[in-house]
This record gives sequence, C-alpha cells and structure tokens, in this order.
Amino acid sequence: MKRLLTLAFAALLLTGGTMRAASAADTIGTVDYDKLVRSYNKAQIFQDDMKSKRADLEKMNADFIKQIREAKTKQPNNPVAVEQLQKSLEEKLESKANEYGNLQESQAKALENEMNNTIEAVAKSKSLSIILAKQTVFVGGTDITNDVLSKLNAGTTGPASTDK
Repeated sequence: MKRLLTLAFAALLLTGGTMRAASAADTIGTVDYDKLVRSYNKAQIFQDDMKSKRADLEKMNADFIKQIREAKTKQPNNPVAVEQLQKSLEEKLESKANEYGNLQESQAKALENEMNNTIEAVAKSKSLSIILAKQTVFVGGTDITNDVLSKLNAGTTGPASTDK
C-alpha cells in the first residue's frame, strides 16, 4: 500500500512538472530578426539610402582623384600646390564619410529601437514572457515575426522601386 501511494505521488509530481513545462513553453515566443530587417519598409529605405550615400562617396573620391591628376599635369613643377589640393580634398572626403557614418549609426539605432519596442509590445499582447531568435529554437515557441512586421509596416509604404 505504501509502495502504491509512493508511485501515485511520483506520477502526480511528474504530471505536474510536465504541465508546468508545457505552460512555460507556451510563454516563449520566437522572432526572425533577419526577416524583420528584410521586410520592414523603413529598414529597406534606410538600406537604399546608405547605398546611395556610399555611391556618392565613391563618386566624390573618383572626382577628387581626377582633380589631383589634372593638377599634376597642369602644374608638374609645383608639387606643393598639388599636395595642398590633395590634402584639402582628402579632408573633404573624410568629413563627408564621417557625416554619413554618424547619420547611419543614429538611424540604425533608431530602427533597432523601433523593432525591439514592437517585439516587446507584440510579446506582451500575446502574454509571451520570453522572446528568442527563431534561428536558435529547434522546436516550439510562438513565432511572432509576421505580427511584428504587420505592426511595424502599418501606415508605411515600401521603398520606391526604381526601374533601371
């Protein structure tokens, strides 16, 4: 009898533990952050803008190289003037690169905050206590990626498509 009672008690504990584990699994959510970045309209606009700024810097650099070559050709006996021109152009390029870098950093941080705040809001609305990267979860969890994307993209339009 004592043995039967012990078995029954052990079974009860195991069942309760399994229920708690299942309950805990139900409060875990997942999000595919890569998909958010690929599909969030503002993130796409940001990436397009950064590509454009990189292209501007490359064009500016090519133009400066051309100016330096022309100066060397026109003033072959005045290396000081050529050197001053080169230094001036390098400073302009560096200043523009720093400006773009600072802008990129602040905009990227703002986008990341928006995405993280939206993930938290969706998780809270679904009573999820933990959100993990979808790529790290083999089985289980509630995927909230599409809900987060819907909320992020609500009221925004995608990047302008350019036909080239």
